Amino acid sequence: MKSVLFYHVPLAVFALVNNLVDRLYWPWFVTLLLAFLMFQLARLRYPKDGVPPIAKASQAFFYILTVAFIFRDQYLDPFIINLLLGVTLGIVIVELMKHRKKPSA
Repeated sequence: MKSVLFYHVPLAVFALVNNLVDRLYWPWFVTLLLAFLMFQLARLRYPKDGVPPIAKASQAFFYILTVAFIFRDQYLDPFIINLLLGVTLGIVIVELMKHRKKPSA
């Protein structure tokens, strides 16, 4: 359950900042940096050499989302960020469903 929070809280922070903040200043970038680091902690649920491809894909899409977010004010529309958020959330949901921990007997 705790690892699920490492995925969903950063995505919620990105969505809130994207939809509620018009111009990004340094406090917002620090907030996004902390959310990015929290998303990276989700990799701790896998062994070092056993990260599945879907988890690598979710990390890659989150990297793309973060870079796009940096350039949001100058080059991109917030709708594109919302679209990337949706794709990333979809991949995260697939990952969580595919690699759900089995209850011990």
